[in-house]
Amino acid sequence: MVFLTITPATLRALKARAAHTGSDVLEKDGEPKLSKAAVGDPISHSQLIDLSKSLKEYQCSIDSNIDCACGLEMLLKGAKVYVPPPEEKPAKSPGYIQLMNRLREEEERRAYERMINPPSTADNMAMQGPIPNTFGASMGRAPVTVEIDEATFSDINRQMTLIINVLVTIIACSVGIWITAWHWATPARLALSLFGSGAVAVAEVVIYLGYIKRVSDAKSKEVQTMERKEVVETWVFDSTTGRKTLAGGRDETLRQRRGKHR
Repeated sequence: MVFLTITPATLRALKARAAHTGSDVLEKDGEPKLSKAAVGDPISHSQLIDLSKSLKEYQCSIDSNIDCACGLEMLLKGAKVYVPPPEEKPAKSPGYIQLMNRLREEEERRAYERMINPPSTADNMAMQGPIPNTFGASMGRAPVTVEIDEATFSDINRQMTLIINVLVTIIACSVGIWITAWHWATPARLALSLFGSGAVAVAEVVIYLGYIKRVSDAKSKEVQTMERKEVVETWVFDSTTGRKTLAGGRDETLRQRRGKHR
């Protein structure tokens, strides 16, 4: 049920009704108590109607005006919807208070221990969790990942192209055999087309396996080949004389560029 707030005019009307009629009971079931009403307390709309009616009846009975507003419009003027105050939080139990005090003391003790005996750098890193990737490490691994992705994509593309080429070759050979043997009987043409397409498929597979074998052999030979590096000549430059001396003993004079040096 929605209640309204008691305005100063409504409070004066309640006091006048209690003084003149000798009764201050306007409560019904589920309605607010008005025995100790104050400005801002809740009041229902039906209570305002009953209050206005009782004041008007009393005014008509004594045939004179009373010193308060008795009209419903005047009683409703300035009234607002009553919003009950928030409920008070339940009191904390003694056990909860003791637990929080104990946890607070333990945390203060740990903070004091950390301040007196600070952990080492390794312990700090272990407490902070796994070390994030550094900029250089991520930059160093990024090309490897990209290279792996590109290699995988190229392998898939090559395999799909190979499958499509084999299928196109088989279908083209079977259609060609079917058209070429047009004067044969249909069962013979069908058998010849199937046999020819099967032979082409076997040949394609054999050729591809041979190609794969040759590529793997070439890769293995390339891996086994060792690269050798040797020093052919060694030059020693002398900055004072502008000469360079070969390790074997021959000297060569460096050419000096003529011009104005700034």
